Amino acid sequence: MPNAAPRFALPAPLEGWPLALLLAIYLLVGTTGHLPWRGDDLTHLGPIHSILTNGSWLLPQIAGESYLGNPPLYYWLGALLAKLLDWLIPVHDAARLASSVFTAATLYWTGLAARRLYGDKAFTPAILLGMGSLGLVVHAHETQPILAQLAGMALCYAGLGELAEKPYRGGIQAGIGTGMAFLASGLSGLVLTLPVLIIAPLLCPNCRSRAVISGIALGIAVAALISLGWLGGVAASQPGEVTRWWREELLSIVPPQSGLPSFGKLIQLLGWFAWPLWPIAGWAIWRNHKKLATPQLALPIIASMLAILLVATTGGLRAASTLPIIPPLCLLAALGVESLRRGAANAFDWFGVMAFIFFGLLVWLGWSALHFGWPPGLARSVAKMAPDFQAGNIAWGATIGALLSAAMLLVPTLIQRTPLRGATNWAVGMTLLWCLAVTLWQPWFAHTKNYQPVAAELRTLLADQAPGCIKRKGLGDTQRAALDYFADIRTVQYQDAADCRLLLTYSSGSNSQRVPAEWNMLKERRLGAGRKAETFRLYRRD
Repeated sequence: MPNAAPRFALPAPLEGWPLALLLAIYLLVGTTGHLPWRGDDLTHLGPIHSILTNGSWLLPQIAGESYLGNPPLYYWLGALLAKLLDWLIPVHDAARLASSVFTAATLYWTGLAARRLYGDKAFTPAILLGMGSLGLVVHAHETQPILAQLAGMALCYAGLGELAEKPYRGGIQAGIGTGMAFLASGLSGLVLTLPVLIIAPLLCPNCRSRAVISGIALGIAVAALISLGWLGGVAASQPGEVTRWWREELLSIVPPQSGLPSFGKLIQLLGWFAWPLWPIAGWAIWRNHKKLATPQLALPIIASMLAILLVATTGGLRAASTLPIIPPLCLLAALGVESLRRGAANAFDWFGVMAFIFFGLLVWLGWSALHFGWPPGLARSVAKMAPDFQAGNIAWGATIGALLSAAMLLVPTLIQRTPLRGATNWAVGMTLLWCLAVTLWQPWFAHTKNYQPVAAELRTLLADQAPGCIKRKGLGDTQRAALDYFADIRTVQYQDAADCRLLLTYSSGSNSQRVPAEWNMLKERRLGAGRKAETFRLYRRD
């Protein structure tokens, strides 16, 4: 009998240009082509807009006031990209590409750290597992400075992985990574990198040499030079701001007086955010429990513990704050995924395929509720969140969504059956699911998370008023950034100016800002409904 024709199969793991293409799709789809969303996406656009309009490069600002939430590393790159690409795309799209750059750097340097710690075969799995993690995908497509911190952490780990063989180069790389983490997130960046830089190499017998100690010292010196260079620049231009910044940073890493979050909520957040990394990382630790004192295990374990400790002890549980757990867990998962037993590897692969098909069905079900009113219960819930949403032509999006859904069913069957097929399918599945969600749901998200109409209405109203300052009550960084970016509207704190004749308030849900009787309301604008309703009110004092 003639031999059967060879069956086409995608390699597992993906390498070379197929991996680069998958990563490009993962990073770029959904990053551009929409207005900034409320929340972190708008908040962190504010400092970039201030750099472009006011030249506030050293100390981040939002609407003319100092913003001490993050040092400027992410904002520098966002502003540079906005300047370079202003002829092609809007400022908010170009600035958001900084997230793509830092995410790509994080994944590459994490893969490089895995290669140096565990061998060449660990490079690609570390990247694929990072792409497949549930917690990274949304934040990789928003204006998010913590992504710059992740890149610094990953570079620090990559440098430490080379410390035994090339101590000076490894030390410099680790120091640059530590400095990057500081310039991205301040003291929390140092907390997540400096202890690893000091402790992990000392656990390696081959690292107890004068050259390695010198490499560690060189790395610390580089990190100090980067950190003090920025602080010195701020001190020279705005001396009082350094003291304010330092006070805020110390408060940010001290447990709050309100108490720590419950252990159950922490486990719940980490359970879904770090999926599927933590089960495979746990397997790697169990399988290599006799080698816990080696850098290969100690480095990612110490880094993971530091990240979990920081999340658990520094305030409310936010998904974005959990991002630093991803690079060290990617390292452990890259060590463990190839050693999975056949049954566990097949289960990991099968569960990933089924999970993405299930979530793909949920995306389509929600889309059906949005456009066709079925199922009715879900349709009512969607309508409450955006009662005035008007759908445009849905045929083009539905066609692309159908093609993506077909790919979600077909591509997993074309991937080679190797122990790394599961990691490949998780990366491919997450990329296709994200593309499907963006294709079907981006118009709705653009409507529900958009402050541009509010800013335009306020700008029109203010054009009819006498020039003067505007007080604010309840406006947070997000709202202030939106008004500044969309309408060049800036406000002052309520207690800072007694002679302002205009007052702008913001409230969410059932809360309402109390205003003295001397203020007369000119305009009220509501967004959404229910617990997530937002209300802007403009007042004038006669």
